[in-house]
This record gives sequence, C-alpha cells and structure tokens, in this order.
Amino acid sequence: MQELTRRRVLAGTGLAGLSGVAGCLDGLNTGGDTESGGVQSSFFVFGAVTAAVAGDATDASVLVPVGQHGHGWEPGPRVRESIRDASLLVHGMPGFQPWVDDITTDLTADGAAVETVDASADVDLLPLGDDHGHGHGEHETEQHEEERGTEHTGTEHDGTEHHEEEHHDDHGGEFDPHFWLDPLRIRTAVDTVRERLVAVDPANADVYEANATAYRERLDALHEDIDGTVADASKGTLLVAGHDAFQYFGDRYGLQIEALTGMSPDAQPTARDIERAQEVIEHHDLQYICADPLESQRAAEQLVAETDATEVLPLTALPGLHDDWADRDWGYLDIVENVNRPTLERALEA
Repeated sequence: MQELTRRRVLAGTGLAGLSGVAGCLDGLNTGGDTESGGVQSSFFVFGAVTAAVAGDATDASVLVPVGQHGHGWEPGPRVRESIRDASLLVHGMPGFQPWVDDITTDLTADGAAVETVDASADVDLLPLGDDHGHGHGEHETEQHEEERGTEHTGTEHDGTEHHEEEHHDDHGGEFDPHFWLDPLRIRTAVDTVRERLVAVDPANADVYEANATAYRERLDALHEDIDGTVADASKGTLLVAGHDAFQYFGDRYGLQIEALTGMSPDAQPTARDIERAQEVIEHHDLQYICADPLESQRAAEQLVAETDATEVLPLTALPGLHDDWADRDWGYLDIVENVNRPTLERALEA
C-alpha cells in the first residue's frame, strides 16, 4: 500500500489559473511548488475539493500559477516528472486537458505507481451545447419574464514551467466540462475524491470521511442560498460577456444564461455576437453585464457603452485564481459566496 503522507497527491484537473505567488487557501498551497510533498493540482476547483477532503492528512498545492487561465496552461518537464512522485493524480474528464490524457497514458504504459481518478466520473454530465453562445435554461424563461408568479424550486511562469500560448478551440469531448458551476455536482465529486483517497491511504479513512461530510454540508448550504436568491429574483436571464461556461448553473437553477461566445474560453466575439448580445439586453431589459475577472472586460465594457446597460458585474466560472482572491486566502466556496452571489442578487434583481 502506498503511503500518502510520503508521496504527493496531485489534483490535475486543468481549470485553475494560479501564479508564482505562494499562498494558502483552506490548506491549498497556490505557489505551484513541485518540490514539496502533499496534494498538488492543475485545476483550482478540483484542487480545493481535494484539499478540503485531505485536510491535515497531507499538504495541498497547485501546479498552475495564480493569475493564469488553466484552460490553456500546460506543465513543463519538471512538473511532468513530479507527477511520477505522486500517490494519486486527480484529473478531469478525457479531452478537457489533452496534457493530462497524455500523462495518464504514459503512467499506465510505464507501470508507474501513481493512482489516478477522474473527479467527474460519477457526475451527471450535460452534453456540450452549441458553439454560438446561445443561452441555457430556456424552459424557465417565460416563467421568469412573467415576474415569477410561483416560487422557484430548482432542485513556464517562473522560467521553469511552460505557459501554452496556443489554446484549444474546444474541450475535445462530448460533455460540457464546467460542472463545478453547480454546487450539487461538486458534491458528487467530493465523494469520488474521498473514495480514492481512502483507497490509497486507508489509515486516514475516518479523517477523509469527516472532512468530506463537512464540505458537503457547506456545499448544500451554498446551494440553498443560491436557490433562495434565484427564487426571490424578478429577472431570470443573465448575460455573460465571455465563453459559454454556465450551462450547469442555468440547468440547476432554471436560469436563462446567454453567453457572448461559444465553449472555447479564448474565442473572440464577432460583430454578430455583439449584435446578438445587444438584442438580449434590449429584449430582457438588462441593467448589468456579467464578466469573469480573470478574462478580458473589453466586450462587457463595450456593451455598457453602446446599450442601456449601466454596469459590469463580476461573475466567474472559476477558470483560475485571481491575485486578489489569493491575497484574501479565498477558496472555491469563498469565491462563489463573495463574488458570484452578490452579482446574482443585483443582476437578477433579487
């Protein structure tokens, strides 16, 4: 049996953007330090989940540096080699991060003593939407537009690592990878990670179970809070001036989510995209445009300048960790509670 306290556990799930600035977020180190032991992650959200479940049993750190967008980041040789010292590699679905697929294939071929787990394996995944930024949750739109007559009951940054400049146009799979925008689907991932941690380190099974239970309770509370906010809202449409990452959020809470571009986080909006967004603003009488603080604000600011919308509000799909959030030691739950939830209250007029 591999001893977890002696080898690294890597949560390689490809979302986070982290920087060379070291920090600690609920036990999750964000310095991209491949020399220290414990838990490592290339995806902020999955790394946060793994750290929450691991607790004091092992350290947690992240491969991708703060401030970088994890969709386009790829590890350099030193990081790739460090993965072979791990006891467990936590990763996302096939096709989401091609470099993770390459590494898991090599580990298997080489007979490396590294366990792997797909954190999305047990999640109820949604198929990829169209690639034109159309909204999600349309089945609820008429209800919201009628002012909710009934209550909603929605169930190489430091010279050693390499930052990939060429980005992928899509995620290479048939399912939408952004399930972490739904707290209840993240809850499922917590159990998946816990089970594999127990498998590689049964001596700490009770610790992992207790930590997972506590984190699931916090996710349940977050879900109830968001659900209550949506239930009290007078609007049911959000316009996100960014890529199409909020399908799971719209599906869970019955919201119409209109995205400016398609699934690729690096897609540039076309003139038609801007025109369509202007139509959405006018049709739904939207006062606020949502934009991810980790992505360009240019399109959102343009829409405010050219329409009756008055302000850009932060709404993040958590593709990484902003420097300001790292300075505040914010983890996944903190960011959703302090960034996304206030925006929902204002944008939905809750």
